This record gives sequence, C-alpha cells and structure tokens, in this order.
Amino acid sequence: MVHGILIAGLLLVLIGSELTIRGAVGLARQFDVPPLIVGIVVVAVLTVMPELFVTIRAATMGRPELALGGLIGANILNLLLVMGLGALIHPMASPPKVVFRDGSALLLACLGLIGCAATGEVSRVAGAVMVAAFAAYVALIFFTEWRRAPEHSVPLARAMFRSEGKIPSLTGSFFLMILGFILLALGAHLSVLGAIHLATELGWSETTIGLIVIAAGLSSPKLVLTLWAAVRSHTTIAVGQLLGAGAFSLTLVLGLTSLIWPLAFPAALAARDVYILAGVALVLMPLLAMRWRLSRPRGILLIVAYGCYLAFVLWRQGLPLPHSF
Repeated sequence: MVHGILIAGLLLVLIGSELTIRGAVGLARQFDVPPLIVGIVVVAVLTVMPELFVTIRAATMGRPELALGGLIGANILNLLLVMGLGALIHPMASPPKVVFRDGSALLLACLGLIGCAATGEVSRVAGAVMVAAFAAYVALIFFTEWRRAPEHSVPLARAMFRSEGKIPSLTGSFFLMILGFILLALGAHLSVLGAIHLATELGWSETTIGLIVIAAGLSSPKLVLTLWAAVRSHTTIAVGQLLGAGAFSLTLVLGLTSLIWPLAFPAALAARDVYILAGVALVLMPLLAMRWRLSRPRGILLIVAYGCYLAFVLWRQGLPLPHSF
C-alpha cells in the first residue's frame, strides 16, 4: 500500500509535468509568443514544476528533510546519472556559452545554498534573494540569446524541440495545462505522504528517502527528456536543460518555497550533501569544457560517481554494502 501511494504520486508528478509543459507550449504557440520567450519562460521554468510542487508540499507538512533532500538529491542525480546516461547514448555538445553562463549560475546557486546551510535555515530573506537571483539569471539568458539563430540558441532550440508535432487547440492547450497542475498537486501530496510512510516502514531517515526516492521521482522528467534528446542528437538542449534546471531549482523553487514556509536546514544535509552538490557542479565544468563536449568515457565516469554517491548515502544510513565499496 505504501509503495503504491509513493509510486502513484511520482507517476502523477511525471505525467502532470509533461501535460503542463505541453499545454503551456500550445498556448504560447496559439498566441504567437516568440520562441525565445517560450524557451526561457515556458519550457525552462515549467521544467522545475515537479520540484516546486513537491518541495512546497513537503515544507508545508513540516518535512524539511524531504523538501531539501529531494531538491539536493535530484540535482546530484541530474548532473551525474542523467547527464552521464545522455553522454553514453550520444556525446553531449557543451558550447562555451552554456558552460560558462549556465554552469556558473548553477555553481553560484550551490554556494548560496551552502550559505543557507551555514546559518541552519532557508529564511524568507534568503528566499527573496534567491528569487531576485533567478530574475537576474533569466534576464542574463534573455540578453545573451537575443537575436541568435535557433541553431546557436539553447532556449530557441529547446522551444522548437518541445513544440514539434500537432498544435493543440486553444481550449485543448488550456485544458492540458490545468489538468497538469492538478496532477502535479495531487502527485506532490501522494509522493510526500508515501515517502513519509516508506521511511517509517524501512526504518530509514527522511533525509535518505529524500536524497534517493524523492530525488529519483523529481529527476524522471529530465531523464526522459535527456535520453530522448540524446537519441535525436539534440545534445546541446540536454546539457543546457540540466544546468539551467539546476540553477532554477536552487533559486526559483527554493526561493518561492522559503517565502511561503521557511525551512530549517537538516544537519546531515548541511554537513555533507550541499558540499557534494557544489563539488559536482565545480568538477563538471572542466569536464564539459574539454573539447566542449561530454564524451562517452566521461559520461561513464559520471555514472560511476553517482553509484559511489548512492553507496555513500546507503552506508550513512547504516546499510551493509559489498566490500568493493
């Protein structure tokens, strides 16, 4: 029963995320919104809707371990496992603009998270700063992408990639978007509820459940998009999407959540995982800068690194691991 609630919640989050984006892109195309705006505001921002709904729900239920654990764990999973799997399918192009702009934004967001961990909370003041940082990041993307051709613009290419296929009607797009938001809200509630019961059933901490289980659910939309983009050789979209989504989640998602409901920073996350996330973001930049692409061998390295991190989290929980770990 517990597993069913959790799985149902995570599936609803995945489905709701896709329906919301499809509906929003459909509405944007019906009103002839420029592709650049669609790529930045509609697609990129809505990509982190699963994180927003689940993080807010966990925070309002008084579960900061699940809120912050899911957010941190999802970013680590995206940067290591998801990006590594994408590179394994097809080497991932990583232009200098994407590495320096989006990678630096992610790294700065990680440093801001470390600052919150040092204070022991994510306060409303910190949330306001994060939202302001998000606005500045969006403005930077807009001005650096203005007048660029689609093949040289990640947001433009992202918008066109997600806009392929039949255009839904105005009513259909609106219905898809509203239905997506409803499924996201319901899925977020069931995910958090299922995670709480699963932690009790297994005797695990909610921090561990957040870092592993909730993180996997939040990353599933990025995994699907990245693998699909890699299969179709749209790798620039994938790299920019993962780096940008990380920066968005640590600014917009965490900022809005803390403005609504300030979060106490769990000691375990403050002592280790925030530094691991920042370290991953830092190490990833030179890996992406090597010939401006992420090769298959480096993709394998990222996958192995995530395996090691997962083993570390389980070992910290007290579970026995093979001697090779």
